[in-house]
Amino acid sequence: LNAELVLGTIQSRQDAVNWLGYTYLYVRMLRNPRLYGISVDEAEEDKLLEQRRVDLVHSALNILDKNNLIKYDKRTGQIQVTALGRVASHYYIKHPSIATFNEHLKPSMSDIELLRLFSLSNEFKYLPVRDEEKPELVKLIDRVPVPVKGATDETASKVNVLLQAYVSKLKLDGF
Repeated sequence: LNAELVLGTIQSRQDAVNWLGYTYLYVRMLRNPRLYGISVDEAEEDKLLEQRRVDLVHSALNILDKNNLIKYDKRTGQIQVTALGRVASHYYIKHPSIATFNEHLKPSMSDIELLRLFSLSNEFKYLPVRDEEKPELVKLIDRVPVPVKGATDETASKVNVLLQAYVSKLKLDGF
């Protein structure tokens, strides 16, 4: 949704509701409403799921507004993209990561704190630390220029070490 807002395809809540009607999600909701928490009565009363689409869009816009990716006027339904929203869209940053950055980013952060914060990005959430990687990570932790906070079996530590290894052009032995 944020990407469509940044592109200018969507400029209001109603535009977003209409846009949602052209998505695969909408097709799936029509074919199997119960899977999406839509009762049989609700599906019968609102065959095009207009109210469900309005509710979904409103919730999504509230989340984007809360994270300062857009300015959303709930009364009129008008939407204005922010600079932060443009950055998130261009670099594929999800709103939970932006929320983390909004909460923890400060004007005077050390390199250690900044790398740790970046490592906490939601995009890395499902990056596992495999047992066979741990020896290599332990070696790399001693070679990276900025000390790493956290244990080697934490995803954030792995991301931090690999980011620094990449930027520093360190050779990886085990890979």
